[in-house]
Amino acid sequence: MNARERVKKVLEFKQPDRMPIDLGSMRSSGIASIAYNKLRDKLGLDLSKLPRMYDFIQQLAYPEPEVKKRFHVDTIDAGQAFLHSDAHWREWTLNDGSKCLVPKFLNIEVDEHQTVYLLDEQGNRLGKKPKSSLYVDQCYWVYQNLEAIPDSFKDEDLDRHVWAVPSPPWHLNIFDDGQYKKFIEGIKKLYTDTEYSIVLSVGCNMFETGTFLRGMAQFMMDMYTDKQRTKKLLDRLVERNLVKLEKVISGVGAYVDLLQFGDDLGGQDGPFMSPEIYQEVFQPRHKKMWDFVHQNSNCKVFLHSCGSIYKLLPGLIDAGLDVLNPIQTMAKDMEPEKLKKEFGRDIIFWGGGCNTRDILANGTPDQVKEDVKKRVSVLADGGGMVFNQIHNILADVPSENIIAMFEQAYESGQYA
Repeated sequence: MNARERVKKVLEFKQPDRMPIDLGSMRSSGIASIAYNKLRDKLGLDLSKLPRMYDFIQQLAYPEPEVKKRFHVDTIDAGQAFLHSDAHWREWTLNDGSKCLVPKFLNIEVDEHQTVYLLDEQGNRLGKKPKSSLYVDQCYWVYQNLEAIPDSFKDEDLDRHVWAVPSPPWHLNIFDDGQYKKFIEGIKKLYTDTEYSIVLSVGCNMFETGTFLRGMAQFMMDMYTDKQRTKKLLDRLVERNLVKLEKVISGVGAYVDLLQFGDDLGGQDGPFMSPEIYQEVFQPRHKKMWDFVHQNSNCKVFLHSCGSIYKLLPGLIDAGLDVLNPIQTMAKDMEPEKLKKEFGRDIIFWGGGCNTRDILANGTPDQVKEDVKKRVSVLADGGGMVFNQIHNILADVPSENIIAMFEQAYESGQYA
């Protein structure tokens, strides 16, 4: 069974030869470039070849084929179909002094204090990374200072936030005929030249985009005190997203197994909204997009949502959710046994395989292995799980722990 077949088997709620493994198929299942450089050194890879940090906001590196093979990885980010030439990248120095490459298309500014800014095409500062920080934070919210959500929306305003700064493949404009052709050809080639299961991140965020435009506190108040304008904003986002999804599916739907949506809907102690607000405001709009995916392709709907979202899961499943990530099991009501028992026949668990908060960075390799073994025994029982740690591997994670995690995942995930 090859990698793509293995993942598809799980997506059908069937047991493959072994549990599939993911590293870096999307921007919440990857590895920080600082940790990746150390891991490459530990694995004895060619250090003269710099890793490619495709996600500047979270400082994530693409895992190379050698690393994927070493850890039996079955998945790949569709963005890895592009920017193969070194001419598309330039050298960058990370916080620990090690080097990487970043895409040349990024509009980056560094001030006299060594604060790094991400800019849009008009030169507006959308995100900033102070010298001591490991990540880029949003620093501009286009609708934050308005008394209310506006009655009409300019497309350029809806894209004026730091998360609209592209990572591959979205450096390409799929509404330009020439770039759309490159988009299709690149992903088709990735499909024909590899056996990986391809994940394409489409975003299409709803709640999160509201917070990107209004700020977290203001948008959370809007949901309750100004439902009419909130729904109007979300309807405009859905309208735009459906146009994007139609282009994506008609072009590469035959080559992609999963379309990855994003919407962080929960915190540590519960969801950011009541189930009633989710069902009234967000669920119909998620359903409209996800129904479109299911009616027009064989792609699965993959949602990344951090936090405690147990109370929202019935509504998400009714809206058409197929795959959930990252399975933040340390959050309230998100115990693996509980999730597997109640929702294991409805959704695939993509993640939840190692405690990144307490164990992966701070434990011993033996503790990491024990944590993985315990989680896999629950979530992968009978199939239904693609292994990944809970969110990205951060900069401070020891290489020994990363190796221990993936070795144990491969060992614990054997079915046949």
